[in-house]
Amino acid sequence: MLFRLVFFIFVSIVLAGCSSVKIQVTERETDFHLDAYRSFDFYEIDASGDLGESYEGNLAFLKEEIAKHFVYRGLLRKSDNPEILVNIGVWVEEKTQTRETSLVSDPGTFNYIGQRRYTWKSETIEVETYKKGTVTVHLVDASKNAALWVATADEVLLKNPDRMRDRIVKGVEKLFELIP
Repeated sequence: MLFRLVFFIFVSIVLAGCSSVKIQVTERETDFHLDAYRSFDFYEIDASGDLGESYEGNLAFLKEEIAKHFVYRGLLRKSDNPEILVNIGVWVEEKTQTRETSLVSDPGTFNYIGQRRYTWKSETIEVETYKKGTVTVHLVDASKNAALWVATADEVLLKNPDRMRDRIVKGVEKLFELIP
């Protein structure tokens, strides 16, 4: 019984930690409220870094999700003469995950030099490489050409396209929860 409880808690913690998109609002006009606007459009996308093969599809899906949420929030139409312009910046970088060796996890690194002379030293080894993506969303008042609201989202990019799309959906939901 205790084993089941510990296992359930462990799985819950792991699953909760794996799905969080980190979003930070970095700038906001004090009198900005999204429901005061009725139309939107997107700027051209600015992207840099090692984007990968699924970049175009993920970006199109991100724009669809943002457009969907604008409709939910009352911005009923995309327009050629919008009141709000959405500027999306994308940056992708490849990162390397490392770890420190230890006698417990790496007993094969223990060297025998001679009689009673054993040496061992900790080393940093590469575990894997992964891609981390950062998306910045600026909501800009088209008539004033001024930023109304700016947020940044960071996430590890997944290789599975379905799981990546689920993360985009959850990230956009969190993003729109923060827009006044």
